[in-house]
Amino acid sequence: MPFKGKAIQTGPRIINYRYLNEVLKRDPARTKILITRKPPFDIMGNNIYQIWLTKVPHSNAVHPSKLHVIEQMVWEHLQNGKVDVILDAVEYLMIEHGVEPTLRFVSKLRDMALLMDSNFYVTVSDGLDNKVLILLKRIVE
Repeated sequence: MPFKGKAIQTGPRIINYRYLNEVLKRDPARTKILITRKPPFDIMGNNIYQIWLTKVPHSNAVHPSKLHVIEQMVWEHLQNGKVDVILDAVEYLMIEHGVEPTLRFVSKLRDMALLMDSNFYVTVSDGLDNKVLILLKRIVE
């Protein structure tokens, strides 16, 4: 797989989900926007702004059907300076929306991050279809 290496580089990257904590710990002075399925109590760090994707009503949650809300939240945080945008829920979004709408969403997040000179990461697991992974790589990198 193309993301087996351990080194985490800057710029838009697809990384193995196992290296999420390395990205979160990297450059502690820099804010991280984490879009994830992990509940808020699983994520630690003062520099992490978490967008929790869930259908369960919660003050820190965004329903996965509201991609426009996620985009707006990311855009507002990007206005405050350089941050790292980390999408840790791409497979979940593909289940909820399908492959093509999710890839369009990923493309928009990437473009917003690059426009604001910020890093953009997408975590993926080994369960992602190889054809989808190739498309995702073309969009992200």
